Amino acid sequence: MGFFQLQPVTENYENTIERILTIDNFNRIRKLSIVLFLINVILLFIDYLNNLRGLWMTNDGYKYLFFSHIVLGMATLFFVLISRRIIVHSPDDITLAHKFYGSLFALFSLSLAAVTSGWIDQKIHGQLTVYVIVCIIIAVICDYKPKVTALLYGLSLATFMISLTISQMDPILRQAHYVNASILVIVSYFLSAVLYKFKRQDLLHKYYLEDLVTERTKELQIANDMLSKEIQENKRAEKEMAKLDRLNLIGEMAASISHEVRNPMTTVKGFLQLLKYKQETKDKEFFDLMIEELDRANSILSEFLSLNRNKPTMLEWLNINDIVNSSLPLIQADAQTNDKLLTVELNMVPNLQLDVQEIRQLLLNLVRNGFEAMPKGGELKIRTFSTNIEVVLVVKDQGNGIEQGVLEKLGTPFFTTKEQGSGLGLAVCYGIVARHNGRIIVETSPAGSTFYVYFRIEQLGVSTNP
Repeated sequence: MGFFQLQPVTENYENTIERILTIDNFNRIRKLSIVLFLINVILLFIDYLNNLRGLWMTNDGYKYLFFSHIVLGMATLFFVLISRRIIVHSPDDITLAHKFYGSLFALFSLSLAAVTSGWIDQKIHGQLTVYVIVCIIIAVICDYKPKVTALLYGLSLATFMISLTISQMDPILRQAHYVNASILVIVSYFLSAVLYKFKRQDLLHKYYLEDLVTERTKELQIANDMLSKEIQENKRAEKEMAKLDRLNLIGEMAASISHEVRNPMTTVKGFLQLLKYKQETKDKEFFDLMIEELDRANSILSEFLSLNRNKPTMLEWLNINDIVNSSLPLIQADAQTNDKLLTVELNMVPNLQLDVQEIRQLLLNLVRNGFEAMPKGGELKIRTFSTNIEVVLVVKDQGNGIEQGVLEKLGTPFFTTKEQGSGLGLAVCYGIVARHNGRIIVETSPAGSTFYVYFRIEQLGVSTNP
């Protein structure tokens, strides 16, 4: 890479830069043609004054100068009209006509200046003023590739030398003009090449930075999306941890007081059963009610004890399908009692380290919640399947779904929407799954709710069982 190239040039950059340079040349030359047409009107008026002063009669050069101004006026008017027919609004609109328009105007201007200075001006004052001015203007205003610039100046220099050879008879003066014109063309060429490279490098640097900013913006957007996702995951994990902490706290409370409460309850129940048979028949129903309420309190304490996260879990290698099959008679009885339909789909899954009593309790709690959420005739589906890393237990009902506010509080101890509920059923489920290092995902809609219970597959000792 040279002085003017600070970053690699791709074909896309090259094409974009050339289109931008072409549209710049087109717009500048369109404005230049308008300016030259207006200047030419002034020059024609000067030619008219020269004619009045009789200069045309004394020197034919003034007459030829008038004709060159006529040609310049007609040509610039032609270029002005053409530029209005091929207006370009963006680099994507560039065609071959726009490139040809700029190159043709530059060639015409240099050639007319070469003829004017090499032939007409030699008859008047023998100077190269017009050719010098036009060469510098084209070098500064137009941005052409070095090859195109060399061709334009080379043709104009050839035209100048031919015109000078025809008009200038003095060999010394003619030789001096040859040298001056050659130096002028070389200087103009290098000036044009340097300005072209600077302009091209400026555009290249601009678009390189734009692409770099776009690329970095995409990278930052990806990083921001990943960060947002991570923040959401952290918030979800914090909620899960807070929920598990509450379960753990309540479980520890349960472990410390439940046994102490159960002992007097068992004594009271025993004496109530004893007294029941010693009382008159009319009072037995009250004893039945008290014993029933004690049994209900005892079941709540059992659920309360299940919340203990530190509760000892008896893990052994089992297949969750076997646990589902062993629980089916009880589940089918519940389904018939509640006039509900039951569908079971058990796919082949690997064995896991499970506590059979806890998984059975988990399944029964989810199934009973599903039955209670559905009207009569509703269908509940139990399904198992596995992925590469997890075994999934699915319980799907056809209830009315779960409201968003309720969904966020699922698993919170003592939170329930049932009139006779204790709010411990799902809390027990979340506690059991936590002790098995699993997770619960709930999907809900007006058509029903689906509970997905995920158990991670162990890497060692994995086997499958239908």
